[in-house]
Amino acid sequence: MINANYVNQFRMVCFTDEPEGIRKEVEVHPIPDIEPLHPKYWFGKENYCWDRSKFLLFNASEWLQTEGPFCYFDLDVIIQNSIDEFYNLAFKPHILYSHWQPEGQMKNRNFRNIRGTYYNSSCMLWWNDQTKKIYNDVLENSDKIFKTFYKGSDNYHEWRRPAGTNFWNFLPKDYYYSYNYSEIETEKKYETKLVLFNINVYADHKGISIDELEDNILLNHWHGKYDMYPEYPDRAIVELTNKYNDTGNDFNKIFVGDDELTFENIKNIFSDYNLEWVTFLYTLSDPRKAQDFEKIYEWFENRGTKISIPEPFFEDLTEEQIRLENEKQENKPVTYETLKEFKHSIEYRNTEEPKKIVVDCEARSNDYFYVSASGNVFPCSYIARDIIENKLYPYHPVDYPYNWQKNNANKYDIKQIIYDNDFEYMNEALKRDPLKICKEKCGKCGLI
Repeated sequence: MINANYVNQFRMVCFTDEPEGIRKEVEVHPIPDIEPLHPKYWFGKENYCWDRSKFLLFNASEWLQTEGPFCYFDLDVIIQNSIDEFYNLAFKPHILYSHWQPEGQMKNRNFRNIRGTYYNSSCMLWWNDQTKKIYNDVLENSDKIFKTFYKGSDNYHEWRRPAGTNFWNFLPKDYYYSYNYSEIETEKKYETKLVLFNINVYADHKGISIDELEDNILLNHWHGKYDMYPEYPDRAIVELTNKYNDTGNDFNKIFVGDDELTFENIKNIFSDYNLEWVTFLYTLSDPRKAQDFEKIYEWFENRGTKISIPEPFFEDLTEEQIRLENEKQENKPVTYETLKEFKHSIEYRNTEEPKKIVVDCEARSNDYFYVSASGNVFPCSYIARDIIENKLYPYHPVDYPYNWQKNNANKYDIKQIIYDNDFEYMNEALKRDPLKICKEKCGKCGLI
């Protein structure tokens, strides 16, 4: 998530005594054996200040022998938009403020008696050794601190400030929200930088953990580009042939080619890949016009794969409209000027600040991929069209790379292709700046 949302280089460090299964990009450091902060001195033995090991973070500049900005995240935080601003913010220590908690709670006597807090340390920023005073204070006054702030380290930060009254600043309110407790408009919940999955323990406040999350947009961020498909996709959308323009739109002539997947191509691509569904998509040509259509259909059927051939979803044109369109474009080559006269409009991307629209890409959330008549593999047919337009017409740029040789299922295994860098780049680029057609159509196409 940081790779996708932070422009600068960074080190990802995890302090843990259980390093097994952690990604190789992460620097693993043993938890510093400092009494009484290391869990071995208190875990399972004492019931107060349950997260006291967090105080070890504030000596990180010494543990890691490094200077500069530090940013700490709890593990139950989803990063969904750019955090580039965190670099400059880290010059001053920052913490979160639980603005979702009941208004006026601090005036409640019981809340004050337990040293209740609005501070939230799910994300913290600081520079160099600015937090060293906190670390030293805890070591010098550990018993007093742990028994006074027995609810946790957040309570300590609000009530005891050894580094100064105004030491902690708060990240802007619109940077984050609590998934379980914030009241936030649906269209705005995908615009924040962070989503917290904190769960409060006081009565009548139930929440879900990330493991229970069903929001596909947030899950796409959570899984990240490394896990674009957490499991191998079991659905494929296949364009069997592009030899004909059956769309009724003269513009689409430029996409007509000499590509067609044969029975041997299909067996080569899918022989070791068990599909639950296959859809023969009517993108340009009727799939039933493919020479080996019947053999291909029967082969999938015998393997127990469910098959669908959806109706074409081209713009409905009457015969008279088609005739007029063809007369209008008769003998006119497809050029920059004549292209303007076609019904299909070229999309110029990144020319102005886009309106923020979140796209829940069906290709990623429903575990399918698209195979073109040439055997090339894409996350979905819309992305394929975008890349093909770029190949055929250079005035239609794309901002992600695509390797036509390596991303061909006739030559490479599909599992290799969908976990290759090209798919990761497409995934990240479309999160930042979705295609216009994705904004309008994705999630509504009903292909399967």
